[in-house]
Amino acid sequence: MRALCYLTFLFFIFKNGSAQDVYEELINEEVLKLIQLCDVCTCSEIPDIDRTHIVLYVQCSEFDRIGNVADLDKIAWPLNPNGLKISATFDGLGLSTLGKLPPNSQVETLKFTNNAIKAYWPDPFSDVPNLKILSFSHNELTEITPDLFTNIEGLEDLDLSHNKLSEFNTLDFKHLRHVKKLSLQSNNLKKIPLEALQPMTSLEELDISKNGIFDLFLQKNDVENLARLKRLNLNDNRIRSITKDSFPANNSLELLDLSNNIIEVVEEESFLTCTNLRELNLAQNNITLLFALPPTLQIAILKVNTLFHWPKFPSGIKYIDLSYNRLSELYDENSVNFDSLEVLNIGGNQIKELNIEKKLQSLYILDLSYNLITEIPKTISTQFFPNLEELHLDGNPIEAVYFKNIIAVKSLYMNEMKALSVVDEKAFSNVVGRAADETENELNCFSLYLSGCSSLAEIKAGAFDGTSLCMLDISKNNLTYLPKTLVDWSAVSEGVNLQHNPWDCSCDMQWVVDDLLPQMYAMNQSHLLAELRCGTPRAFEGLRLVHWYNWTERAMCSEQYSRSGMHGNYMLEPSTENNLQKFSSLTIILGACIIVTLLIAIALAVYLVKTRKQYRVRRAAMRRKRQSAADITNGHKEQFTNLNTSKV
Repeated sequence: MRALCYLTFLFFIFKNGSAQDVYEELINEEVLKLIQLCDVCTCSEIPDIDRTHIVLYVQCSEFDRIGNVADLDKIAWPLNPNGLKISATFDGLGLSTLGKLPPNSQVETLKFTNNAIKAYWPDPFSDVPNLKILSFSHNELTEITPDLFTNIEGLEDLDLSHNKLSEFNTLDFKHLRHVKKLSLQSNNLKKIPLEALQPMTSLEELDISKNGIFDLFLQKNDVENLARLKRLNLNDNRIRSITKDSFPANNSLELLDLSNNIIEVVEEESFLTCTNLRELNLAQNNITLLFALPPTLQIAILKVNTLFHWPKFPSGIKYIDLSYNRLSELYDENSVNFDSLEVLNIGGNQIKELNIEKKLQSLYILDLSYNLITEIPKTISTQFFPNLEELHLDGNPIEAVYFKNIIAVKSLYMNEMKALSVVDEKAFSNVVGRAADETENELNCFSLYLSGCSSLAEIKAGAFDGTSLCMLDISKNNLTYLPKTLVDWSAVSEGVNLQHNPWDCSCDMQWVVDDLLPQMYAMNQSHLLAELRCGTPRAFEGLRLVHWYNWTERAMCSEQYSRSGMHGNYMLEPSTENNLQKFSSLTIILGACIIVTLLIAIALAVYLVKTRKQYRVRRAAMRRKRQSAADITNGHKEQFTNLNTSKV
C-alpha cells in the first residue's frame, strides 16, 4: 500500500514538474473554495468611530449575497494592501455556531449581532490577536467558557447584551485584563457577577441594565473589586434598597444610573463613599425619604418618585430634575447654593407660587409645567433669571396671561393651559427675545408655543405690542379669528402654526390667504398648512385655506360664495367634496341593497323551481298509485262477476 502511494506521488511529480508545484496547486484550489468576503459583502474604507484613522469596513448582512456560511472559518479576509485596520460586521446571517476565524493581524473589530449563536469552537479568536472590539449582541448564548477569549488579551470593548446569560464562572473572563467597557444588558442575571469580573482590573464602564438584579452590592470581603469603574448602569432591574455598604470605600464612580427600579429605601450615607460621583439618576422609583448627596454631584435626576421635600443639593450642582414628585413648596434659599445651577425641572408637582429672593445667575432652562400656578409669577424676570433661555409653563391653571416684569428668553412654552380663554392686550409685551450675541441692540425675537389650550377662543390685537416673534404656534386651540395687526407677520421667520382651529373663513380672515400663505410657501413652511381648515361658514367647513392660494379674486369676501356656495361656473370644493362623498356613500349603499335583493330573489326563484318540481313528482307518483289501486279493484270485480255467471 505504501509503495502504491509512493508511486502515485512520483507520478504526480513527473507529470506536474515538482512537489512544490503540486503543493501550490493544492493551496490555490483550497483558496478558491473560501468565501471571498468582498465578493458577497460590502467592503469600503471609512473613518473609524473616533474619526482618528481610516479602517477597512466589511458589512455582511442578510441583504448581502453571502450564503452557505455554517462556519466563518471558510471566509477569506479582503486584500488589504494599505495595511488598514479591519472592522467586520456579520449581522443577521442566521449563524448558530461560531467557527474559528482565519488568521489576520489587522482585524480590530468584530460584530456578530442579530444571529442565533448558541455555541462556538474552542479559541475562535486565537488567530486575530489584535482584536479590540467584540460584540455578540442579540444572540442565544446561555453560558460563557474561558476558551472563548483566549489570545485576545488586548480586547477593550466587549458586548454580550441581549442574550440568555444567567451566571458566570470565576474563570470566564480571566484573559480580559484590559477590557474597559462591558455590556451585559438584557440578560437573565440575578446578581452582579463580582467574582467573574475580578480579572477585569481596567474596567471603567459596566452596563447591567434590564436584568433581574435584586441587590446592589459592589464589594466582596476585603478584596478590591471594580476599583477603576467610572460608569455603572443598573437601570430597569429589581433593586429595592441602597445601603451604606452598597459601594466600596475607594470607588471611582462618576456616573450611576439606578432609574426604573423599585427602590424605596436609601440609607442616609449611602452615596457619601462615592467621592467622584458627578451624575446620579434615581428616576422612576418609590423614594420618599431624603438622603445625603456627595459634594461632587453635578447632575441629579430624581423625577417620578414620591419626594415631599427638597434634598440638600451640593453647591456645584448644575442639573436638577425633580419633576413629578409631591413637592408643594420651593427650596429653602438659606440652605442651598444654586449659583452653578443651569437646568431646573420641577414640573408635575403641586407648587403654587415661585417666590424667590436670590437670583439664579447661571440658569438657562426653567420648567414649571403642570403645577398649580394660577398666574404668571412676578419673579419671572431678568432680575432673578438674567440668562434664562427656555421657560416652560405648560399645563398650569392660568386663566389670564400677563408678564408683570421684563423677561428675556429664546423659547416660551405655554401649551395645554385648559383654563385660558382669552389672551388680553399687552399679555406678552414684557417678553423679549434673547440674542446669541448680547452686544446687539436691536429688538430680538422669541418663539412662543401656545398650543392645545382647548378653551382659548380669542387673542386680542395688542397682545404682542412691543415685542417680536421668531415663531408662533397657536395650533389645536378654539380660535376662529386672528387680527392681521397681531404681529409683524413678515418678521416671523421660523413659521406660524395655525392648524387645528375652527377658523371663520369670512372676509376678516382673507388676509391669511393673501399675505400669510405666500410668505409661508416662500419660506418652505408648507408643512404647517396641511391642517389649516375652515370651521365656518357651513359651506366652507373642512375646506383647507390653501384651496384659495393664488386665486385672483378675494374668495372669502364674496357674498355669493358665502350664501350659495357658487362662484361663476365653479362649485365650491367643500360642497363638492361633501356632496360627492354623500353621493358615493348613497350609491354604495343603494348598490349593496340591489345586489342583496337580487341574490335573495335568485335564491327564492331557485327554491320555488325545486319545490314545484318536487311537488309535480310527488303528484305524479300519487296518481300512479291511485291508478294501480283502481285497476286492482276492477280486476277483483270482474273475477267475482265471472264466478257468479258460471254458477248460474
